[in-house]
Amino acid sequence: MLFLLKINKNIKLPHFIIFPLCAYLVFTNTLHAFSQNDFDLNKKAEIHVIKMMQDIENLLQVGKVNPKEGRKLLSILLDEYFDSLLIAKYSSMPAWRKATSKEKDEFTTLFEEYLINLAANRFNEFKDVKYIISKIDKRGSKMFLVDGFIKAPGSKRDHTPVSWRLILNENNELKIIDIEIAKISMVVAQNDEFTSIVRQNKGKFSSLIKVLKKELNSE
Repeated sequence: MLFLLKINKNIKLPHFIIFPLCAYLVFTNTLHAFSQNDFDLNKKAEIHVIKMMQDIENLLQVGKVNPKEGRKLLSILLDEYFDSLLIAKYSSMPAWRKATSKEKDEFTTLFEEYLINLAANRFNEFKDVKYIISKIDKRGSKMFLVDGFIKAPGSKRDHTPVSWRLILNENNELKIIDIEIAKISMVVAQNDEFTSIVRQNKGKFSSLIKVLKKELNSE
């Protein structure tokens, strides 16, 4: 699982004509505002993903030459484009609900470091890989799905579908909360793994913290 692969307006008429006309004008103007707003947010979601991919391309070049500097750029990219807290939450549900605030904070911090390590260890795997956006869909009032595919001529990964799921947060910022590669959700796959660990440890959320610490210390 790779976290890198890893939204936005003086003729007097009879009353029986005026009222329907006013209602129509209000309705059509409202529809225009909604549709324009949806268009703006869809465009914002597209730009968010495009800019992220450009930054990824840059950090991959840096990371292949200087892994330490690449890790720093990964940390910055994670903070700028992704909602680490929500990803950590959804990846560890339902155990997350029973965790203390201290456990949630510690787990989120460790999880971010874990994701950065996963990506940093795979810098060389993404040489000459491009991502093409094909469609943007708005799901509900705050969710956006940006669909695309991998462009890697001569590789088995060529034309592999990729989807980025974004959410509009309370600060009116778009953040990525999940990535699907070949229809496989990063969050769902990670949740399956974490759920198995929790079950093996009598439902203790703290077991995830221990596993992440052990994983990070082994690298």
